[in-house]
Amino acid sequence: MDSGFYSAVNGARRIGLRLEVLANNLANVNTNGYKGDNITFDSFMTKPGPELFPLATDSFMGLRGPGDIPFPFSNPAANAYPMTYPMAVNTETDLTQGHLKDSGNPFDVAIEGKGFFAVNTPQGARYTRDGSFTLNAAGELVTKDGFQVLGAGGGPITIGEGPVTIAKDGSVSDATGPVGRLVRMELPKEQLDKVGKNLYAVPDGAAVPIAEEGEGGFHQGYLEGSNTDSVHGMTLMIESHRAFETYMKMIKALDSLDEQAATQIGRLR
Repeated sequence: MDSGFYSAVNGARRIGLRLEVLANNLANVNTNGYKGDNITFDSFMTKPGPELFPLATDSFMGLRGPGDIPFPFSNPAANAYPMTYPMAVNTETDLTQGHLKDSGNPFDVAIEGKGFFAVNTPQGARYTRDGSFTLNAAGELVTKDGFQVLGAGGGPITIGEGPVTIAKDGSVSDATGPVGRLVRMELPKEQLDKVGKNLYAVPDGAAVPIAEEGEGGFHQGYLEGSNTDSVHGMTLMIESHRAFETYMKMIKALDSLDEQAATQIGRLR
């Protein structure tokens, strides 16, 4: 099979990955505290010799040496010249600030600046920027999924009677006085892992509390919106769809050429 076919297929697969990331960003344009993803692409050139051509099913999510790439041809002569192939290096989360919107709910809290809320889940500590909190039956501050919001001591924050106030430094008070303090956890960007329900996981010990002495802090009665731009996202989706269609036309044209070669070349006249 013509090596150009494999180039076109791999290009279409890379565009498919980009479309998945863009579609997920657009689906969460109204999700509180959502952070969009960006996929990074690169390219590499194969060298002549065996075991250097990639298969169309390879994902290439990360750098790989040419010797690790499967070789789909039985004849090494088919790989007698170098070819350039695309690859998706990684997907990176954009941590830029989303806009703050006034909700009027005293249990809603938005983070300004760096950091994440820490919450307790059955899988252990997880982190989120979604501050749409409420109280459970025990009076504990919890997320909309029922996960306890962890305070400065690593335990839940229990709120009693009366009005609730949350200061910029995270101090939480009810009618009886202070009952706990929210913390902002700084997470290593390169180790963030999205685990669903707008939550993130990092390796044990990687999350570090942020000292509430400088910029940023907590805002009671506000929620942080998604940092994705729907107009920009739709523009990129249209561009990616057009690129995908171009690759599909290339595949169809190359397939037609292969069919002609198989049925016409060498035919006795």
